[in-house]
Amino acid sequence: MHYVGIDVSKNKLDICLLYDGVKGKRKTKSLLNNEHSACMLIAWLAKYIPALQQVNIVMEATGVYHERLAYSLHQAGGRIAIANPLRVRDFAKGMGILTKTDKVDAYILACYSALKQPDVWQPPPIEIRELKALLCRRDALLEDIQRERNRYEKSGSTHTPKRVIESIEAMMHHMKNELSELEALIAEHINQHPNLKKDFELLTSIKGVGTQIGLRWCRHKTFNQRARQRI
Repeated sequence: MHYVGIDVSKNKLDICLLYDGVKGKRKTKSLLNNEHSACMLIAWLAKYIPALQQVNIVMEATGVYHERLAYSLHQAGGRIAIANPLRVRDFAKGMGILTKTDKVDAYILACYSALKQPDVWQPPPIEIRELKALLCRRDALLEDIQRERNRYEKSGSTHTPKRVIESIEAMMHHMKNELSELEALIAEHINQHPNLKKDFELLTSIKGVGTQIGLRWCRHKTFNQRARQRI
């Protein structure tokens, strides 16, 4: 088995390939982080390894910047692990590595893959990913609405032209309408997917768990039968 660590940033990927464990040979590569990254990475790995399935690939969870690559590599049959950055940092300290550069981080992740053998990542179903996107958009709208409310309140404490107040009111009205449409889409999305609907109904049947908490839990994972039994 071979091991790959990928340090992911918004615009760049730093890659380290270890042959046969930590003490084996090492190859490195840098790529742009874009829609072509997975294909370019697979082509590069093919120069050294017969099949993608012979590689354990580890990357850290970095907001959303790792997701496109992770989904693409998984679709191509890759064995992907998404590591917790804090655990990787503790692992690096245990190895006595305190230097932090992109290339060093990629090497640490490759070593982490070889020595820790983290669990293979399974991407959430498409309906969960779509729900997450809808909820993220709703959260962003709620924040924007609150900002406009704050501006409206401040306008009453100082001289504010009527046209400015009208602009704030118009923006709040527009965003509230958009929020209502988005919440209707979220409800429709849940009703269209039986497993998601069942999970949501199960969660909200628990005392103290309302709609908003149920939605937030649903967007992180689906509940398997064992989880349902525990609940």
